[in-house]
Amino acid sequence: MEASDIVEKVSRLILKWVRLAWVWVMKFVKIRIQKFRLRKTQSNLYERRSRLGAEFYLLHRQGETEFLKSLVVLQQLKIVEEAESRVFAVHDRIVAIEKEYRREKEAITGGSANGKAIF
Repeated sequence: MEASDIVEKVSRLILKWVRLAWVWVMKFVKIRIQKFRLRKTQSNLYERRSRLGAEFYLLHRQGETEFLKSLVVLQQLKIVEEAESRVFAVHDRIVAIEKEYRREKEAITGGSANGKAIF
């Protein structure tokens, strides 16, 4: 084995490590951004649920017994459902980022498993 072959193989190995590191860093940044969005959407959801609870309590204090017939409660329920769907959407994006990372990592590391041994 010549020195030029060794240099070529080592350079390929270093390039592969750099690509893996870049893919990991990008995954890390994307997930951090999504987790920040998740905290914001969860906070929004808690606020919306609190408002819904306040409406239930207000109607209870007024002596109402059929809460689901109140337009205000129905509107607040719709707002809570929309906030929940936003939280689930952020969760789905985080899962998609993880899957994308695994796919890219496999594509990068798959080359060495296809007969391109380092030494």
